[in-house]
Amino acid sequence: AARVAPGFAVNRLGQVLRLASPVDLALATAAAPGPTARLCLFDDCAPPASGDFIGAGGLWLLTIAPAFSEEGRAAVSGMGDVPGRCAIDAVAEGVQFRLLEIRQQVHGLSLTDPLLRNKLAYACFGVGVRPAWPVPLPANLPRRDDLIEALRKDGLTDAEVPLAIIAVGSTGNHLFTCNHSVRRALGPRREGVALDDIVRPRRAVLGEAMWSQFHDQLASSDALAVSARDRFAFLPAAGVLPTLSDAAAIAWFKGMTVRGPLHIDQAKVEPLLRASLTAPAIDTASDHALFLYRIAQDRMAGRNDCVIFASGHLPVAAEARFNLAHWDFANFALIP
Repeated sequence: AARVAPGFAVNRLGQVLRLASPVDLALATAAAPGPTARLCLFDDCAPPASGDFIGAGGLWLLTIAPAFSEEGRAAVSGMGDVPGRCAIDAVAEGVQFRLLEIRQQVHGLSLTDPLLRNKLAYACFGVGVRPAWPVPLPANLPRRDDLIEALRKDGLTDAEVPLAIIAVGSTGNHLFTCNHSVRRALGPRREGVALDDIVRPRRAVLGEAMWSQFHDQLASSDALAVSARDRFAFLPAAGVLPTLSDAAAIAWFKGMTVRGPLHIDQAKVEPLLRASLTAPAIDTASDHALFLYRIAQDRMAGRNDCVIFASGHLPVAAEARFNLAHWDFANFALIP
């Protein structure tokens, strides 16, 4: 079963969907809904939609779509010799849920891959968030949610809003549920113009999704018990690791080029993390450097509350500056 929390969503047809209270779903596949599907109303669909219950391994996209139910009959007057008839009294609006299979072979995925969760997420974010995307400009293709767009050719309709990807093991065991890989905040979008993608707000929306996906996976898996490369093919341009020693933080990035940890003032933290939302993802297979930062005020208080990592392609946040550094918590100039 899966629980869907209350909230609002907007599909590609401009329809606003509202779930007023939590819903527990029995996971079963179903036929594709249309924009005016009359299937169910805040309850199990009746008659049940065709499909197979999930009993074996696979990857599934959970979606929500509008549904309508006809309620009551109302008499209407006839014209001339035509007798009066009954018509629908009211149409009640509701929502319906569906599971759409993500075919592993088609998308080059495997349930046994330890990087599966991360690879799935970045297949959804698309190649537009990777470092190589800007070349060539302006002839490049615009950014897209690549895996989601591919599924639109495989049964996903414009009436549906993706909610989560659910991975089920070969014995029917639940592997993980990933929400942030497919959910997006609302943002303007213009199709077909790559240069516009650089300045439009939607890139920051993708950055927020990358940020949330990373921290959700970090908190709900064994990712900290192994190295970054063991669970992540890509990392967001910046992120926050929980309480770790300097040695443990460096060891987590084993095999990658790391500088630091360096000290930054608390006033630098939010600007650094916000700037990262529009920066390319970190490729963990690359030898490009990333920086580790400690917040100076935490160290002054004798704490190791967190470690911030950031792509080396972002401006270095620990540059030496007069009258802004702290004794014993300053840095040498890193850039001539």
